[in-house]
Amino acid sequence: MNSLIAMKQLLLSYLNRGTELYDDPEKRHKILIINWFGTVGFSITFILGINAYLENNISLAITLLLSSILFFLSLQNHWLFLKQYRFETSSTLIQLSLITLMLYLVYSGGSNNTGPLWVFLVPPVMMFFGGLKGGLRNTLGFILCYCVIMFYPDDQLLQASYSYEFKTRVLYSLMTLTFLAGYYEYSRHQSFLHVKQLSEKFEQQARRDHLTNIPNRRAMMEQLSYEYARVVRNNNTMSILLIDVDYFKHVNDQYGHKYGDEVLVKLAKLFEGTLRKQDMISRWGGEEFLILLPLTPLNDAYEVAEKVRLTIKNHPIEYENTTIPITVSIGIGSADKDHTVDSAITRADEHLYQAKEGGRNCVYPQMAS
Repeated sequence: MNSLIAMKQLLLSYLNRGTELYDDPEKRHKILIINWFGTVGFSITFILGINAYLENNISLAITLLLSSILFFLSLQNHWLFLKQYRFETSSTLIQLSLITLMLYLVYSGGSNNTGPLWVFLVPPVMMFFGGLKGGLRNTLGFILCYCVIMFYPDDQLLQASYSYEFKTRVLYSLMTLTFLAGYYEYSRHQSFLHVKQLSEKFEQQARRDHLTNIPNRRAMMEQLSYEYARVVRNNNTMSILLIDVDYFKHVNDQYGHKYGDEVLVKLAKLFEGTLRKQDMISRWGGEEFLILLPLTPLNDAYEVAEKVRLTIKNHPIEYENTTIPITVSIGIGSADKDHTVDSAITRADEHLYQAKEGGRNCVYPQMAS
């Protein structure tokens, strides 16, 4: 049992070789199939090549063994140069190897004139590696070559001999399979896009506040980490503004939670309209908002905070024929290579508390320097 588990793990590790370099599930899947198809293609053509050699069919044996070498080389190229080159190089080599081998089998007949039966591998493989557009192009090109070889006058391009009925049946079956493979690839790709769009939509929803539709705490924490890394790398400074709506509980008590929600929604829009393009606003929790000011020292952050405070003070909230005056208190914190994001948030929170203790509707520290 342990040996079977070990063999299974070894096989899975082998087939997934290179997938760890990509996050895109579509690319990871293609790398997996390249590993699988390259291995199977190499194994089958090698075994068939040896069998053809034992049957004294030297030309077929040479062709099959050369094909097995090409499949093997596609794997080596895929593994050795995956970090430097895109995996499409290996998929192209696999497709060319397959098409060349199939055309030879059509021409020579393979073993007992059964070679053309292998051509049905072409449509699904082309569709997978080339997508709908590239797969159709490559498959139709193969079908055209098949028709030229099979239906050339007096069979001058054929080494084997086939009946007309056999040639046409293979052609019709190949065209039918091409249509089915194309439809499947189209459906698969549409399903993949749909799932990807849903995933992106859910990811976006998970990063935005459901009420105000601005980034939430999670999204802001990710952006804070990104900006702080840039601060440390370039030895700059960034600032944050922690904002609390003054007497928000009174708004809910006097007008109701419906009005309170509308205040938060309209405040978020006022914040967005006041800030610079590089700044980012988020709902930090409850009636608190956090604003990120990239590459902004403390004194410049104070000017932005004052602009925000005055904008809110001078724009009372209008809702259902009711005017609700709103003010905010703002605490400022800054981060640099010696002061982390957490310390900046803590400092901003302390300053916010001092702003509220100092009478609200103000920015603290009041004299930034």
